[in-house]
Parts: sequence; structure tokens; C-alpha cells
Amino acid sequence: MAPMSLGVNSEMPSACPATSDFNGELSTAEAEVYDRQIRLWGMEAQNKLRAANVLICGLSGLGAETSKNLLLCGIRSLTLTDEKAVTKEDLDANFLLDNDSVGQNRARASSSKAQALNPLVKLEVCETAVANMSIDFVSKFTLVVLCDQKYSDVVLWNERCRQLKIGFIACSVFGWMGFSFFDFNDHFFLCPADKEPDTMCDGDCEGSSSVPKAIDLDAENVFEKKKFQYPSIEEAFNVDWSKKQLIRKSRRLIPCSYFPLKAMLRAQKEEKLGTDENANMKVLAEIWAEEVLNATHEIEKQTVQAEDFDYFFGPQLSPVCAIVGGLAGQEAIKALSENERPLRNIFIYSALDTTGTMCQFPPP
Repeated sequence: MAPMSLGVNSEMPSACPATSDFNGELSTAEAEVYDRQIRLWGMEAQNKLRAANVLICGLSGLGAETSKNLLLCGIRSLTLTDEKAVTKEDLDANFLLDNDSVGQNRARASSSKAQALNPLVKLEVCETAVANMSIDFVSKFTLVVLCDQKYSDVVLWNERCRQLKIGFIACSVFGWMGFSFFDFNDHFFLCPADKEPDTMCDGDCEGSSSVPKAIDLDAENVFEKKKFQYPSIEEAFNVDWSKKQLIRKSRRLIPCSYFPLKAMLRAQKEEKLGTDENANMKVLAEIWAEEVLNATHEIEKQTVQAEDFDYFFGPQLSPVCAIVGGLAGQEAIKALSENERPLRNIFIYSALDTTGTMCQFPPP
């Protein structure tokens, strides 16, 4: 299989991948490579993946894992963007980098091994910072994935993607802890059809029959397209758990791993983190305690305590990147293929207490 050309640009690609030819017909090479997954989710879903153009911002260890999952599923094109240079710390988590990559641009240095994972996918490289991307550039994509980006940039692009009706994923790994946030607002998914409730009749019913209702053996195979509503990341991470109607729910729905994550995001939002790790840990401990108490949880019952917060600073733990990136890839494939019921809307993983929790915030 001859690899497709790799576009590398220090600016935003002038020729967006969305303009490349696509006739909808599966080539012989694609049929061989994608045979097993076509058997799993069908040709219609695979064709939707083959028409998808994805933008991944941030080639950290988490970005590498997420890129791998999307490349292997057979999307149409993947654009990697990152303005940062490779550090020695990056080599510990990003398997797409070589030892001699230090000092090079992270997206460019990751592109060669990324393309080798699936030469059938068109790969573009961009060295533009997330904050400097234009709306016109982003509007060409089917899905935008932000990996380890500043909270302010995540909020900004989440809102813009909602306006553009583009699927959106934000995920981060902080040392031994990570999360994925999903926003597929107003997107369709193919789900099992809701079953009609059996009609019940108490006593004598006029016109009722004693003949048992026939069982539809094909009922389990009936699917329908459903549209789901998703909150923005600001709505999801800023629930007022102190409200009376949420106090009981908070004790049941909020995992202990949520509070250090919320502390990290708040510290980013309020720009309270600096270069002094000890000072950062103190800031996180104060915000964490405040969040725990606001949600009427008990500090002494938390499985992750303030003295553990040094585990939330680099380097990224590779297994955490694999888990968080794996789930991000799974939900991205669902959204792009419009297949299966999606998970909503926050996944939190902590290697400190070995928990992975799916949360729907705000609660329904």
C-alpha cells in the first residue's frame, strides 16, 4: 500500500482536507484493511467514517493515543495541530515520537509514525496555536478534539463548535488523572427503538381478546435515529451542587475523583497556577476542599486527599493516556458513524484510586 502524501505547513493548511475527492466507493485496499470493523458496525457506518474530517489539537501523550484510535478506524482525513516543541518529558508518554525529536514541533515530529498507522488516511500537519485558529479553518471539520489545552481555549472553542454544529471533545491528562468531555449536541445516533409498553386491562374490558399477544422476534433488531442534547463544558463543570434539589443527588452521583479534577480546572480558569509545584499544590488543596464542602461531601471520606496532589503534575502516565484516549476515540467513532447510543458526557479516570466513572452533568 503506497502511503498518501503528507501535508506539512507551519500555518493553517490552505487546502482543507474537506475538499479532497470522495466518491463513496470502497477501494480494494480499504476493503482488506477495514473488513473486520465493517463486519462489526456495517458499511453505512464505515462510509460515514470515510467521509469524516477530524482536527486534533495537542500532540501530548493523550493526543497521540486519540490520534491512533481515529486513524485506525479509517476516517477520511486527520489534521494534527500543535505549536509546542517536543521536550524530554513528551518522550515518556507520546509513542509517536523518536528520541531525536526533542526541539522539533510536536505535530510534525509525530506525523511520520502517525501516517504509518494508516496510510489510507490523509494526514495534514499545522503548527498554529489553538488560540490563533480561525473559525473558517475549523468550520471545515466534522469533529474537533482538544487535548491538554488551556481551559479558556476549551470553553471558547466548545461554544464556537456548538454554533457551527461540529462535534466536540475536550480531554486532558494531569499526571495520574484524566478526563474526557463530550459535546455532540443535536447530533444523530442510531439506537435501539423504544419498546411500546404492553397494554394492561384490569377486570372486564369490552372488546378484549383472550388470545395472547404475538411476540415479535425481530423487535430487538429495530433501530431508529435519535438526537441527543448536550450541555456545554461550562454548564457541565459548574453545577451548583449546594442547591436543595441536588444535595442528595450529589452524594450519589459525584465520584471522589471529580473534586481534584474540578480543582485543577478552576485553578486554570482563575489562572492561579505557576511554576512552583508546592505553591500549586496549596492552591489545588484550597479549591478542592471548597468544592468538596460545597457539594456536601466529607473531606475525610475522599479517596484522593490533598497530599496526593503531587501526582497531578507531569509527566503524563502512559496508561492513563491510553484509557482516556481510548474512551475519547470510542465516543468519537460513535459520533462520526452516527452509530450506537453515546455516553454522556464526562469520563473521569484516576489511577490513584483506580476508578473510571462516567458522569452526566448537570444531572437529568
